[in-house]
Amino acid sequence: MGQVGRATLALGRQLAPHVHKAGTKLLAKTVATDETDASGKVDQVMEVTAGAVYGFGTVYMGLENAAKVLASSLADNTVQIVQHR
Repeated sequence: MGQVGRATLALGRQLAPHVHKAGTKLLAKTVATDETDASGKVDQVMEVTAGAVYGFGTVYMGLENAAKVLASSLADNTVQIVQHR
């Protein structure tokens, strides 16, 4: 994990309790439910969101690596074609 990944993870750990608390209060008020039930629902939403962010990061890194390989292959094959003529 790079320096940016570590910084993002640290920021997420700092913000998560605040997001959870604010989300619980907001959900409890808007749906008119008790805070215990709202807290459980916010936990589930945060878990799904964390999985989605992790999945997005995995796909992004895969696409980035594929782009590097493709660029390298195109450069190598272009040189081979020019040298062949």
